[in-house]
Amino acid sequence: MVDDDEAPLIYGVEFQARALCAVSGIPDDDTVRFLVGTQSIKFENQVHFLEYDEESGILGKSIYAHRAGEIWRMASSPNDHRHFSTIYQTIKDSNVVSKCTIWQIPIDSTNDESTSSIIDESSNQLHQPLRKRFDLNIPNSNIIDVEWEANGERIGTISETNIYIWNIEQHDSPQILSTGSIDSKSGALHKLSCCRWNPHMSTNQLTTTLGPHIRAWDLRSMKCSFSIDNAHPPYVRDIDYNPNRQYHFMTCGDDCRVKFWDVRKPNECLKILTDHSHWVWSARYNRFHDQLIVTSSSDTRVMLFNIASLSSEPYGSLNVSDDAKEEIEETVNEDRLVRIFDEHEESVYTAQWASNDPWLLASLSYDGRLILNRVPKNEKFQILLRCPT
Repeated sequence: MVDDDEAPLIYGVEFQARALCAVSGIPDDDTVRFLVGTQSIKFENQVHFLEYDEESGILGKSIYAHRAGEIWRMASSPNDHRHFSTIYQTIKDSNVVSKCTIWQIPIDSTNDESTSSIIDESSNQLHQPLRKRFDLNIPNSNIIDVEWEANGERIGTISETNIYIWNIEQHDSPQILSTGSIDSKSGALHKLSCCRWNPHMSTNQLTTTLGPHIRAWDLRSMKCSFSIDNAHPPYVRDIDYNPNRQYHFMTCGDDCRVKFWDVRKPNECLKILTDHSHWVWSARYNRFHDQLIVTSSSDTRVMLFNIASLSSEPYGSLNVSDDAKEEIEETVNEDRLVRIFDEHEESVYTAQWASNDPWLLASLSYDGRLILNRVPKNEKFQILLRCPT
């Protein structure tokens, strides 16, 4: 079991890797699941389906062949733990192209241990292939990123210059609902690189990164709804929306900073974190307790923060006397770096919270090392004591 008093749980992937995503939970099932995708140029790439059982402390694995190419990004369906997407690169006509495909893990491989495709690494046995559901590609365009809508009915993808919104309710024949494109002047200078759904506003907004800038799109008109220039020069690496506070989101980038924003005041940064010493590749809110933030960086470190001042419940529900109110509010509202996880030795390209365990997080470094860590117990208890009853 991973906790304060034990070493973190470490899992090694055979090849280099930078793609990691949490898998949606199954009702009445406490098993934590993650997907890891490899990025090998020479060998056949793999998808590792990992299942962690806290009670037994066992991390189970199933490995599948991803023959389409080297995986750069992954995203899991919010509705079905067996469905996920990959952004991958392959060679076509002597050119490197970037594509997107939706996959399905073979049904019988996730039922129980007896059918799990655990492969003996000492053998030359081929891994079981994934089932391809459909592609989300545009002729003569490189698909750079993919993001599922929260209800799983739509998917957003981006190329270097265009935004595509897909209806996937008809699984065998996804349809493009709408498209948008950046203006030619911006496209000449910068390319789109990341997209995230705004979970609020009836999910009618997709936010993208454009070099050092941020552009949000109203999906009803496909026009820019707000923009932030030079948010992270020279490059924005990630965006994440606060799941519990409607207008708040955070970004990170190559300026080694994490920044917090309010979409109603895009020209005013709410807060800046400067603890990392190299590019910050990912920043994620805990969707159960949004004061908890996890970030990862090329400085090989993963950092856990408590940003109570910008959370949905900055003061919790503490029952205190009026005389102690001022002192308590100062304590509760104190933003702080909770812990630095320094078990990685190479760039950490992503860190993700478990989808069904608010206290467990995973991080992945380029050497293929996946590490599971937990929120420190004292931090957990402080948060639980302040939560509404």
